Amino acid sequence: MKAIIKMPRPFYRLLAILVLLTINWAAISQQRVIQGNWSTKANTYQGKIGDRFTFRFPAQGTISGSLWGTDLYTDDGSIASAAVHAGLITARSGGTVTIEIRAAAASYRGSTRNGVTSNNWGSFSGKSFVFVTDNSAPSQVNNSVIKGDWNTKASVYRGRNGERFTFRFPARGIISSSLWGTDLYTDDGSIATAAVHAGLITARNGGTVTIEIRAGAASYRGSTRNGVTSGNWGSFLGSFVFVR
Repeated sequence: MKAIIKMPRPFYRLLAILVLLTINWAAISQQRVIQGNWSTKANTYQGKIGDRFTFRFPAQGTISGSLWGTDLYTDDGSIASAAVHAGLITARSGGTVTIEIRAAAASYRGSTRNGVTSNNWGSFSGKSFVFVTDNSAPSQVNNSVIKGDWNTKASVYRGRNGERFTFRFPARGIISSSLWGTDLYTDDGSIATAAVHAGLITARNGGTVTIEIRAGAASYRGSTRNGVTSGNWGSFLGSFVFVR
């Protein structure tokens, strides 16, 4: 017979404490504040989409001309300068901000805000980032399913960049001619029609899709997909993409 060795209860208590400390340490390490400078870029951290990083930037900073986008920024731009552009910190005082890594966009719209000018950019090969100003779960704010119709538009959520909304569309839908863009769509177009264009649902069967609100872009490229034609468009105020 094999001998069975019984460990004393204090051993198990100690083991449980060590496990809890390990878990807490992992959580704390992910939430640590990184000491950045005014040249720090998001692409240095090679984060996965949805990862968050918190940075502390020193006072008396120098605004960088390397900045592209509005609300959604390319990851090769100065994070600190973007934070001033977004109105979260100042160059004089510095401050602490949290970013979330996002996928690359088809285009980025530049603008001038808070004395900082960002530039337009087209399709980007890297990733993007946005600022997180609350404690919401990464890339997911709204969990309820909204009952939509084939005329439902994302424009009612304009400005809530980064938030996600899930819609259920009924069967036997009617394709709308109000659609502009490819992958990145203007927010005044039919969400359901865009979902057919993207190959996510069909007009015959309807279906459920999730969109993410994005900032307006400098331009939108039209195309024909899955029997649906979207149009080209220039600069616009708001956008959305599908989250697959």
